[in-house]
Amino acid sequence: MIKKENRTLSNLLSFIRIFFIIPAFFLIKEQRNDLVLWLATVAMFTDWLDGFLARRWNQISDLGKILDPLADKVSIGGMVLALYLYQGFPLWLAALIILRDVSILIGAVFIYDKERKVASSNLPGKVSVAVIALAILLFLLGLRDWFDYSVYAVILALVVSLVMYAKVFIQLVKEKKNAG
Repeated sequence: MIKKENRTLSNLLSFIRIFFIIPAFFLIKEQRNDLVLWLATVAMFTDWLDGFLARRWNQISDLGKILDPLADKVSIGGMVLALYLYQGFPLWLAALIILRDVSILIGAVFIYDKERKVASSNLPGKVSVAVIALAILLFLLGLRDWFDYSVYAVILALVVSLVMYAKVFIQLVKEKKNAG
């Protein structure tokens, strides 16, 4: 049962966003990039809206801190996987994106298991999601030259965000060691 304080519109929007990947995957397979773009636009809007509502209505919750970045990772991971499988998205880039996200998820689970703290997203993580989303949009629009340029920004964003998350993880481990 979901606790009452976690039953919020912003958490519902994040939860629903996780399932956007199912139609997106099939639309990518069917080369319906026009509909994928609409679905991605709705997903990006709900991503913004859930955060806005949580802050505006003072409904920030631990569940929301988990659901929102999880929805981002599932959506982006699923999209790049489908684009690789059906539309020629570079395998190495899809693998980097998915590996970075899996690494962050493993770190977050470890932190929660050891500290009972929910790791929040940070600014570099949010920027990397935006940069990756832009690259995906450029790919879907068939703007391959622009997509090729955006790959450099994606790599930079992935590295910076992974380093920042690693620093937070290492700091928490050190604090735990010093306290124990």
